[in-house]
Amino acid sequence: MMAELFDVFPYLENDRVIIRKMELNDVAALAEISSNDNVYKFLPPFLYKKSNKALETAIKNLGGRDFEKKKHIIAGVYLKENPNRLVGLAEMFDYKKRENKITVGYRLNEDYWNKKIATNVLKLMIEYLVSEVNISTVQAFVMPENIYSSKVLLNNGFVKEAYTLQEKNWGGQDTVTLDVYTYKKD
Repeated sequence: MMAELFDVFPYLENDRVIIRKMELNDVAALAEISSNDNVYKFLPPFLYKKSNKALETAIKNLGGRDFEKKKHIIAGVYLKENPNRLVGLAEMFDYKKRENKITVGYRLNEDYWNKKIATNVLKLMIEYLVSEVNISTVQAFVMPENIYSSKVLLNNGFVKEAYTLQEKNWGGQDTVTLDVYTYKKD
């Protein structure tokens, strides 16, 4: 039997990365990610430059209330070689049950860019969403300038759509155009 998306908070791993619920001792590492302008210039300002107290509350809510209310899954990304150090976030959100569709995202601490970590994170999320939860369509939205993220998506079987979306408040800009990438289950 297939798992339901919000039955259990996912714990996913492969030989490189672990995706799991964040803990309160991740606050300092999360602050490092959330205060970096280079991370946020390509993203909506979720958790941006918040106080440690606010990040502590966010960690509790992301692993608790938000998950229980079936809002989204925002999990921590950790490396196998150092499983207690948060290096990024794996995001699964905007689940449309009737369309069997979800949106994914990922953000990494800048020190961990270009090390194939995002590729591993995306692979794990896709395996989980498609094989275990049986979701048929996974989407991701990327600013056109974010060429590395586009490559990660294309290398993981996503297709760039012919249309774009207008979103507000990404990268600190009023309105941005986003490329849409879609992964469809065979």
